[in-house]
Amino acid sequence: MQKRHEYIWCLIELSNGNKEWYCLSKVLRRALFIEKKHNQFWKKTMIGNYITVARSKYIRGRARLTVGRIEKIRIRKNGAADWHWSRNQFVTAEHLLDLKDSFNYLKHDYCWYNRLAIKVALIYWHNKLLQAELNSKRYGIKKKRLKLERKIK
Repeated sequence: MQKRHEYIWCLIELSNGNKEWYCLSKVLRRALFIEKKHNQFWKKTMIGNYITVARSKYIRGRARLTVGRIEKIRIRKNGAADWHWSRNQFVTAEHLLDLKDSFNYLKHDYCWYNRLAIKVALIYWHNKLLQAELNSKRYGIKKKRLKLERKIK
């Protein structure tokens, strides 16, 4: 059972390049404390995932939302005093490679402007993932080419 008054905070990289600390929602926090009991590498299961977060104060239960990438995780004694809370929805990098499916999952039941903001952020992260994969493949090809050239000489 989780200790009373423990909160999980994540350093989130936003699509504009800024990084901010967000407190995970109650539902997600409960699930991660259960995961922590059974998996010593529980933090690694979340780092690199993409999560929906608030970007403004909640007014009548609504806030502006976006999607950011989890960079670091910490456990703290206090929750967020302002709007720096996550939502419950997140996707893995592998899931994000299927952009349409990721968007269908993360759009949830949000209003049109949050769906648009989520879609724009997902496209950014999707393209960044594709670029990283492409760079990795280019590096592998370059390495093989150099190895072949050395054998020929």
